[in-house]
Amino acid sequence: MEKDFITPFGTFALNRDSEDDKTLRAWDSSDSYALDTFKLEYNSFADRKDLRITVFNDSFGALTCALADFSPESVLDSFSIIETVKKNLGLNILRTDKIAFTPPVKDFDQIPEFIFLKIPKSNNYLEFLLQRISSKFPAGIPVLGSGMTRNIHTSTVELFEHYLGEVSTSLARKKSRLLFGKTKGVVGNISEYPVKFKVSDYSMELINSANGFSFGKMDRGTAFFLDHFPRFKNQPEKIIDLGCGDGSLAVFAAEKWPESPILCVDDSYLAVESAKENFAINGYNGRAEFLVTDCLNGVEGESADLILCNPPFHEYHSVSMGTAGRMFKDAYRVLKREGSLFIVKNKHLGYRAYLEKLFGECKTIAGNKKYEILKAVKK
Repeated sequence: MEKDFITPFGTFALNRDSEDDKTLRAWDSSDSYALDTFKLEYNSFADRKDLRITVFNDSFGALTCALADFSPESVLDSFSIIETVKKNLGLNILRTDKIAFTPPVKDFDQIPEFIFLKIPKSNNYLEFLLQRISSKFPAGIPVLGSGMTRNIHTSTVELFEHYLGEVSTSLARKKSRLLFGKTKGVVGNISEYPVKFKVSDYSMELINSANGFSFGKMDRGTAFFLDHFPRFKNQPEKIIDLGCGDGSLAVFAAEKWPESPILCVDDSYLAVESAKENFAINGYNGRAEFLVTDCLNGVEGESADLILCNPPFHEYHSVSMGTAGRMFKDAYRVLKREGSLFIVKNKHLGYRAYLEKLFGECKTIAGNKKYEILKAVKK
């Protein structure tokens, strides 16, 4: 794995902090392209150490580490990625206390003079970030967008043109491209976030923030889980919705077991915000606690007797067992003896053998052509 990230601002050792594919770099060519362009074409900014910079959606900290001398504000929706960025700063003997880490649900720490925006994979999250930039910052701030060409489409440019002014695009370089713009103040929104919709089959109303999985609708795996929800004679003493997303599994559990305390956990700040709102609009305000963390970090061991999980099978942009594996290991640690983990998964994924080895017992509760529900019991 190539670890040395060479930039006009120094050379940096960077890790992805992934448990899966160790061959993948912690940066891409669009990071290099953005920093080279900043140094060459915005030299009046780049030569100022007191320049206020805000960086949005910096995947593993490549931009943040390279720009650390500017003490940038880094806006990230992922708890685990913030921790990865901090580790990469430490690896390069850069001070983490000089960087302001801000979730997108919070107010920004500063009004920047220059903005870096790493183009996210989903247009709804890009639009949400552009709306935040448009509504919170004054006109005239340069915005340098960067991304791989596969993630930059006509719709991407159209969003830049709507929310920013003076938009132009670069030539492609090593399968990456840059978008240039300037803030123009508040403009009317094309779409509104969060979105609200009804799921009549389960008598549920849901709110989705941007950047969520299956945005604006209930995904089929979750619906299949609800159709074959766990059954117990007694109320579970404590329930955890691990990787809760919008909290739909936990809301259903709150209706099914009105006396059971529930903890909703997710790596995404926006997801947990959605889960909080969904408990409120479905009449379960005060029924659950909410935690943003990586897997079940910080949750007491042997403290739950039921964990529900619809695990991701992607880690960042790659198909991977990494995140799901860490979730399963944490679930085993947090479950009491004889406690149960229920997961829904795509049928082709080989989670059952992994869970059998970890838990000692795992069986299929339900299945169709696409999905399976597995139950693993801690012995």
